[in-house]
Amino acid sequence: MISSVFRLNALAIFLILPQIAFSASSEAGETAFQKCIACHTIGSGPLAGPDLKGVNAKRDNAWLVRWIVEPDKMLAEGDVIATGLLKEFNNIPMPPMGITETEAKAILAYIESKSGENSAAAPEKEASPTPVVPPVQGDIETGKNLFLGRQALANGAPSCITCHQNTEIGSMGGGTLGPDLTKVHSRYGGDVGLKSVLLSTPFPTMRGVFSEKPISESEAAHLIAYFKSTNGRTEQQINEKFLIKGIGIGFLGLILVYILISLIWIKRFKGVRIPMVGK
Repeated sequence: MISSVFRLNALAIFLILPQIAFSASSEAGETAFQKCIACHTIGSGPLAGPDLKGVNAKRDNAWLVRWIVEPDKMLAEGDVIATGLLKEFNNIPMPPMGITETEAKAILAYIESKSGENSAAAPEKEASPTPVVPPVQGDIETGKNLFLGRQALANGAPSCITCHQNTEIGSMGGGTLGPDLTKVHSRYGGDVGLKSVLLSTPFPTMRGVFSEKPISESEAAHLIAYFKSTNGRTEQQINEKFLIKGIGIGFLGLILVYILISLIWIKRFKGVRIPMVGK
């Protein structure tokens, strides 16, 4: 009798332990998933990245774990699925977020718990949307000032014009390290998608600058308002006017410097030659 009870208890523990472990992993995954919410939702639609509801059933688990941990390496290796996702989502690369393999597995457990039919047991969390929406009404003029650097970004990052153009600015439209941002509002899916990009800065060059000096939510809202106002303009892929002016001014400056140096050296030569000729 005692032996039977022992076996039943052991069986019950054996059956319950995986559920306890899954629950703990899911809870840890909810915390780790906070690193992902700027670009992803679970059931509320795509942002800068895809909606992750049901992703466990769509992809191999080992692939998902590695993709979460080192997406940059997988893209560099030319992984077919990874490069396909990159193309599908406006060439916005998934950045490495410093997530460990253990955290990645916990995130997947959390996603699975929120994707299944039994997720209705927690309707408050399931019903609450996670898309990133500007919390304040952005101001176009403030956004333009932030873009131009007339108003400094709160955390000390450089202004957008350092690396980007916008045809609304005119012939002196900005840098060319990054793409033209005239139509960036529609290119990244409107307010929601663009804000997720501004807050997560998924591009490698941007992450190097903004990881320690992030854009605030209010600044993102102002920039979104400005980019929304320029979205109807035509992008100027190469700042031709600026290029022509720059070449012209540079060439003219070179001529003037040459003339100035020539005049200076002519006088010096005369100062040496006249006494010599006189002798």
